[in-house]
Amino acid sequence: MHADLIQHSATLLRAGERPRAVVFGGGIGMFPPLLERLGREFEIVANPVLEEPRLASLWYRLVSLRPSRHASYRAWRYHMEKTPWAFDLFTREAARALEPLRGRYDVILFFGAMCAPGRFDGTPMFVFTDSCRWLSSRNRHDEISHFRSARDEREWLAREGEVYRHAARVFVGSEFVREALVTHYGVEPGRAVTTGFGAGAIFGEPYEKSFDGRSILYIGKGDFEKKGGTLLMKAFERVRRDIPDAQLHVVGQERLPVAEGVVNHGFVRDKVRLVGLMRQAHVFALPSLVDRNPISILEAMAAATPCIASDYGAMPEIVGDAGLIAPCGDEQALADALLRLLRDPALARTMGARGRVRYEQRFNWDSVWDTTVHEIREALRVS
Repeated sequence: MHADLIQHSATLLRAGERPRAVVFGGGIGMFPPLLERLGREFEIVANPVLEEPRLASLWYRLVSLRPSRHASYRAWRYHMEKTPWAFDLFTREAARALEPLRGRYDVILFFGAMCAPGRFDGTPMFVFTDSCRWLSSRNRHDEISHFRSARDEREWLAREGEVYRHAARVFVGSEFVREALVTHYGVEPGRAVTTGFGAGAIFGEPYEKSFDGRSILYIGKGDFEKKGGTLLMKAFERVRRDIPDAQLHVVGQERLPVAEGVVNHGFVRDKVRLVGLMRQAHVFALPSLVDRNPISILEAMAAATPCIASDYGAMPEIVGDAGLIAPCGDEQALADALLRLLRDPALARTMGARGRVRYEQRFNWDSVWDTTVHEIREALRVS
């Protein structure tokens, strides 16, 4: 980074002015609460939405045609987002978006690493991500992220790694991801910062939680099988043999196979209702095969509900002593974990209380922000 640009940002902060920032990708996933806080620290001058040119879009669709709709979608996603060619295309689009803003911004805030905004022109850049391609490409269930050739892998990882290494800081949600950045991308350890992610303030103050010994909650949008839903329903059949009145409450799915004891709530957009479901559940279960940093686990902990998760990604790190971990894809182990917590209200209460403490001390957006803003100011050489 150029020292004069860093010094310019430092001078602004010392003078009580907010540095000016361009944000790329700020509307995705779990990051809006963080973007809101960044808006207090920076003057957000633009939030460009990068779209592929019309000819590129047509080409993506043509080369993605497959016998089935699902296969076509996966091929389209791969060509549109996961190839070195797509990386370069969106890097050029980012350059076009920045050109008319030249001289009007001091830093770049970048959510994700799907291109190289600014192409490392010396502007301080802060990257926020919940994963990296090296990790996702090695998950056998995440086919869209798999590389189609050794050349694609080599060229993509080189481009992605360049983004991370040039960033003033890379903020991640877990040590699981941070270790990959340092080990496999060569990021300086001091520049890769684990902030965690947070559950929302809507969960409020602690409350007196009750445990009914029968209610299980699952929240998962998208692919039900990869999110562990199919496995959970099979494990739930085993649970019902021992606890006939057990109920599995499912959120985030339009349609489910009809099964005894399964209650499908569909998509729940009302946050108050969602908090109510979290608080009413005896146990929250997310045996996902692909999630690395699921916010729903943090929300369950905020509701003092014990969690059961798979051993993939950062889930064991997030859950800690606030729940149980079942081996990924192990139906019997998942059923055993569910039965253990449903049959032992004292254990469920203890683990739920531990989860609430983890939320209050670490997994909330205020704590995440405290770490983030400190590191940003350090990176800009401002005490």
